[in-house]
Amino acid sequence: MTAPTVAAIWLDGARCPVDVRETWALGDLDADRLYRAAREAGLGACLVSTCFRVELFVSGDRPATALLAWGRRQLEAARPDAPRDGLRQAQGEPALRHLLRVAAGLESAVLGEAQILGQVRRARAGAEAAGVLDPALRAAFDAAVRTGQWARRVTDLGRGTASTASAAVQWADDAVGSLAGRDVVVIGAGQIGRLLLGRLAEADAASVTLVSAHAPAHRGFAVVRPDALAEVLPDADVVFSATDRQALDLSTVAWAWADGAERVVVDLGVPRTVDAAVGRLPGVTLADVDALGAVVDAGLAARQAAVPEVEAAIETALADLCETLAGLGREQLVADFRRRAEAIRQDTLDYVCGKCADRTCGPDRSGACSDPDLLSRTLTTRLLHDVTTALRSGAGDDAALRRLLHLDDDA
Repeated sequence: MTAPTVAAIWLDGARCPVDVRETWALGDLDADRLYRAAREAGLGACLVSTCFRVELFVSGDRPATALLAWGRRQLEAARPDAPRDGLRQAQGEPALRHLLRVAAGLESAVLGEAQILGQVRRARAGAEAAGVLDPALRAAFDAAVRTGQWARRVTDLGRGTASTASAAVQWADDAVGSLAGRDVVVIGAGQIGRLLLGRLAEADAASVTLVSAHAPAHRGFAVVRPDALAEVLPDADVVFSATDRQALDLSTVAWAWADGAERVVVDLGVPRTVDAAVGRLPGVTLADVDALGAVVDAGLAARQAAVPEVEAAIETALADLCETLAGLGREQLVADFRRRAEAIRQDTLDYVCGKCADRTCGPDRSGACSDPDLLSRTLTTRLLHDVTTALRSGAGDDAALRRLLHLDDDA
């Protein structure tokens, strides 16, 4: 009886600078190709790709070494020129523990980051839709989501600046002295963009403008389309780029900010969406996601104090998850045994009926078996052949085998 094997390969975001992480940034097309390969290989797979890290979880009825080798091949095929040094891997309980820690926010650049839980949920849904979320990964990701929700609901792990968006707003507020009275532009209306707008609603900015191709008009801020960015940029004091495509190029910014006044740009994209040369323009301060990990707020000490409690909960969840996976292994064992028994039954029926002179009792015939003793003895012999062979080999615990086979001590 063996529990399903789960293996993990991930990019260690804490040890990789943003220029390495952006070479590993995987999009929807990469996920589609990976999931197609998983279906062809008969494996379970789930890819979590965020601005901070890339996580690939693989499961299947193969040795962990084979799963890890398959996963690395898929990642390296997707990014053949990306550095390999930052890739880490694990199997079994360490792989599952890593997933639980990721969902809880313990592996994020900002401790207790809120967005990662949503990203884990969406990754689970994407793998489910692609048909590669097998029972083992479904159980693992469900446990991870539950653990992440508990950590934020019950402990102080989510207190204060616990998201990339809130860290970005805090960083910009510190960089300009205060966002109060400033003209702010947010590029992108995705999840992080919406979180930015929520935090900026409390910042008392003079104006907030959202640049988005699809967002509807809103009473709390202005909305303009991307082709109008050059019109709003000259008046902007602070710009947040929260999109997944190139947002600010050097020529546009140099023209808009030719006066050399002090401005702040926060690029939340991986790959980066703001030309790095923008940060060298007179008066411009440019930060990427690496800078946000250094943001310290009043809730940091409380979040750090919550870590042992969350880690203890992760170990409890891990034990429950391992038991669940062992149960899946037992269910698979039972299913395999039943299939084997049915194959033996059919083969025995064909064998006995082939020796019988009375052909009216064969398969699909209504007559009773003319030699039920031969049929039952042959069926019993064949069903018990593998069991008796194993018993004679002396393998296993004799007492456990007696309990399993319901044998009395004096039998």
